[in-house]
Amino acid sequence: MDKMMSGMIKPEDLPAMMDKMMDKMFSAMTAEDKMQFISVMMPKCMGMIFDEIDNDAKAKLAKEMLEKMVSILEGLTK
Repeated sequence: MDKMMSGMIKPEDLPAMMDKMMDKMFSAMTAEDKMQFISVMMPKCMGMIFDEIDNDAKAKLAKEMLEKMVSILEGLTK
Protein backbone atom coordinates (compact mmCIF):
# COMPACT_ATOMS: atom_id res chain seq x y z
CA MET A 1 0.00 0.00 0.00
CA ASP A 2 2.88 2.37 0.78
CA LYS A 3 4.24 1.80 -2.73
CA MET A 4 0.88 2.71 -4.23
CA MET A 5 0.62 5.88 -2.18
CA SER A 6 4.12 6.97 -3.18
CA GLY A 7 3.33 6.50 -6.88
CA MET A 8 5.67 3.54 -7.36
CA ILE A 9 2.88 1.17 -8.43
CA LYS A 10 1.77 1.22 -12.06
CA PRO A 11 -2.01 1.23 -12.60
CA GLU A 12 -1.83 -2.10 -14.40
CA ASP A 13 -0.25 -3.68 -11.29
CA LEU A 14 -3.07 -2.53 -9.04
CA PRO A 15 -5.51 -5.45 -9.59
CA ALA A 16 -2.90 -8.07 -8.61
CA MET A 17 -1.82 -6.01 -5.62
CA MET A 18 -5.42 -5.53 -4.46
CA ASP A 19 -6.12 -9.24 -4.91
CA LYS A 20 -3.13 -10.13 -2.73
CA MET A 21 -4.13 -7.55 -0.12
CA MET A 22 -7.70 -8.85 0.02
CA ASP A 23 -6.50 -12.46 0.34
CA LYS A 24 -4.26 -11.47 3.24
CA MET A 25 -6.99 -9.45 4.92
CA PHE A 26 -9.67 -12.13 4.63
CA SER A 27 -7.34 -14.95 5.70
CA ALA A 28 -6.89 -13.18 9.04
CA MET A 29 -10.63 -12.66 9.59
CA THR A 30 -13.01 -14.86 11.52
CA ALA A 31 -16.28 -15.96 9.97
CA GLU A 32 -18.03 -13.30 12.07
CA ASP A 33 -15.62 -10.63 10.79
CA LYS A 34 -16.27 -11.69 7.20
CA MET A 35 -20.05 -11.54 7.69
CA GLN A 36 -19.72 -8.10 9.28
CA PHE A 37 -17.63 -6.93 6.34
CA ILE A 38 -20.25 -8.10 3.87
CA SER A 39 -23.11 -6.47 5.73
CA VAL A 40 -21.36 -3.16 6.49
CA MET A 41 -18.53 -2.51 4.06
CA MET A 42 -19.91 -3.99 0.86
CA PRO A 43 -22.86 -1.56 0.70
CA LYS A 44 -20.48 1.32 1.45
CA CYS A 45 -18.04 0.23 -1.27
CA MET A 46 -20.84 -0.29 -3.77
CA GLY A 47 -22.28 3.14 -3.03
CA MET A 48 -18.92 4.78 -3.59
CA ILE A 49 -18.46 2.98 -6.89
CA PHE A 50 -21.98 3.58 -8.17
CA ASP A 51 -21.80 7.28 -7.31
CA GLU A 52 -18.90 7.70 -9.74
CA ILE A 53 -20.17 5.93 -12.85
CA ASP A 54 -22.78 6.75 -15.48
CA ASN A 55 -26.15 5.02 -15.77
CA ASP A 56 -25.08 2.61 -18.52
CA ALA A 57 -22.07 1.49 -16.50
CA LYS A 58 -24.28 1.16 -13.40
CA ALA A 59 -26.69 -1.11 -15.25
CA LYS A 60 -23.87 -3.23 -16.69
CA LEU A 61 -22.11 -3.56 -13.33
CA ALA A 62 -25.34 -4.32 -11.46
CA LYS A 63 -26.23 -7.07 -13.95
CA GLU A 64 -22.76 -8.59 -13.69
CA MET A 65 -22.79 -8.44 -9.88
CA LEU A 66 -26.25 -10.03 -9.65
CA GLU A 67 -25.23 -12.87 -11.98
CA LYS A 68 -22.13 -13.57 -9.89
CA MET A 69 -24.08 -13.43 -6.62
CA VAL A 70 -26.76 -15.79 -7.94
CA SER A 71 -24.06 -18.21 -9.09
CA ILE A 72 -22.33 -18.12 -5.71
CA LEU A 73 -25.57 -18.53 -3.75
CA GLU A 74 -26.82 -21.34 -5.99
CA GLY A 75 -23.52 -23.15 -5.38
CA LEU A 76 -24.15 -22.97 -1.63
CA THR A 77 -27.51 -24.70 -1.91
CA LYS A 78 -26.31 -27.68 -3.94
